[in-house]
Amino acid sequence: MAGRLLRVGVDGRVMQDRYHGIGRHTFELLRRLAVRDVELVVVTDSSRLGRIAFPALSRHPNVALVDLPVPVVSPAAQLALPRLLARMRPDVFLSPYHLAAPLLHPRVPTVTFVHDCIFEADPRYRPGGAGFGLRYRAATRAVIATTTAIATISEATRADLGRHYGLALDDAAVVPHGVGDEFLALAGASDAAESAGHAARYVLHVGVHRPHKDHAVLIEGFARVARDLPDVRLVLVGQPDPRFPVSVSELVREHGVADRVDVLAHVDDARLLELYRGASAFAFPSLVEGFGLPVLEAMAAGVPTVTSAHPAVVEAGGGASLVVPRRDPQAWAAGLTRVLTDRRAAADMIAHGRAVAAAHTWEHAADRTLALLRAVHHGAAVTGAAAH
Repeated sequence: MAGRLLRVGVDGRVMQDRYHGIGRHTFELLRRLAVRDVELVVVTDSSRLGRIAFPALSRHPNVALVDLPVPVVSPAAQLALPRLLARMRPDVFLSPYHLAAPLLHPRVPTVTFVHDCIFEADPRYRPGGAGFGLRYRAATRAVIATTTAIATISEATRADLGRHYGLALDDAAVVPHGVGDEFLALAGASDAAESAGHAARYVLHVGVHRPHKDHAVLIEGFARVARDLPDVRLVLVGQPDPRFPVSVSELVREHGVADRVDVLAHVDDARLLELYRGASAFAFPSLVEGFGLPVLEAMAAGVPTVTSAHPAVVEAGGGASLVVPRRDPQAWAAGLTRVLTDRRAAADMIAHGRAVAAAHTWEHAADRTLALLRAVHHGAAVTGAAAH
C-alpha cells in the first residue's frame, strides 16, 4: 500500500453541452486533478462530444477513460455503474451530479456534488409539474441516504440543503468554483469591442434560457437603458432549453429592442473569451443559483458586473459586483447605467473584481476536492445527519 496513488473513479459523462455549468466544473477539476498524485479513471460518453474537449484528459499518463454511452440520469446508468465500479475498483468514486450518483456502489465510498436547490426554490423553475418535484425530491433524498459524502459549491447551497433536506455539511464539503487563467489573462476593454465583432459598447449576459435566469428583467431593464444610451447593445449568450417555454427572442421583440440585442445560442470557448474581453458591463440577474460561475469569469476578465441579490450570486461576487434587487427592471436599468457611465465606479469595480476572481482558482478547488476524497477514503465524516 505504501506509495500507491489514490485511485479515483469519476463519472465524467456530464462533460457535455447539456449540463453547462456542471460539465464545466467537472472538466476544470479533472484538468487539475490529472496533474496531482492520483490515478484517475474517468467514465465518459464518447457519443456526446460537445465544446468540452474531454478526450484531451487521456494525454496524462495517470488518466484512463472508460466509455459508458448511456444517458447520464437513467435506469440504464443505475444498472451499469455498479458493474463498472466493481471492475474499476477505485478507492473512492466522485459523482459530479447528484442525480447521476449510483445508488448501489459495492464497497466503494462515494462523494457526490449537489450544486443547487433551484428546483426546490419555486415550482416555476422545474421542467415539469408537481409530479416532477416529488420525484426530484425523492431522488435527492435517496442519494443523500446512500452516498458516503455530499459536497456542494457554495455556502448558500449548503444553507439551502440544510433548509430543504435537514442536511448538515462540514466546512470541508464546500468547494467553491474557480476561474481559469485564460480569463485573468484577458486584456482590458479599451479596444476590445471591435475585436470581438462589435463596433458599439455592449452589456454581456451568459446563461441558458431558463426561467430562474430571469432574462425578462434584464431585457426590460436594458430597454430603458437603450433609450438613454443609443450606442449600447445587449449580447445574450446561452442555449434555449426545450423543456421551458421561455422565448428570449420574443421578449426582445416585445420590448422593442430587437435591433439592439444579439442572441447567441452556440458560442465556443474562444469566442466566449472574446465576448468577455470586449464587454463594457456584465449582467447576471438570476433569481436563484448554486453559485454563479459567469460572475467570476466576468470579473476576472475585467468587466464591471451587475448581479442580483440572491445569496449565492452575492457570494460569487465577493463584494465586487454591484448588487441590485431581483425582479426590479428599474433597478436593473439604474445599475447598468451607472457602470456604463460612471468611469470611476467602473474602474473601482474592475480592480476589486479582478482581486476577488484571482483568489478563486481551479487549482484551489482541485486541492479541496482531493482533500475531501482522501478524507472519505480514510473514513472521515464530512456529512452530518439528515432528516429524511
